[in-house]
Amino acid sequence: MIDYRSQDFAAELSDFDLVLDSLGGENLSKSLTILRAGGKAIGITGPPTPEFAAENGLNPVMGLVTRAFSSKIRRQAKSLGVKYEFLFMAPSGSQLRRIAELVDSGAIKPVVGKTFGFAQVPEALGALVEGGLRGKVVITVP
Repeated sequence: MIDYRSQDFAAELSDFDLVLDSLGGENLSKSLTILRAGGKAIGITGPPTPEFAAENGLNPVMGLVTRAFSSKIRRQAKSLGVKYEFLFMAPSGSQLRRIAELVDSGAIKPVVGKTFGFAQVPEALGALVEGGLRGKVVITVP
């Protein structure tokens, strides 16, 4: 277990096959360093890659834009002998049903850090900003 407030995960971890990065920026850059040769980092906050642009039929100008935005992280990944991909998450009813089945069967066990009522949304956001909760913050709607 890594305490992100007092430990640098990049200094503590190594030889991973896969990293799913949801923060981007410096976190993504550091994530590349914990991969074994041939490993892969998948970013969901970007930057998008030229491959993403091509796969999604974006116009050539957007292809150039994605190439420019992702050039630094792609160069770093190449120099480390790892791969970087961008994943654009789209809503999918069938995927959500499958996830619900996994949760219902107990194969996936979500961790709830704290539950707030809808009237407590400001407090819930404050808890997210403060950090330190293990698990998800849940808002209940009456």
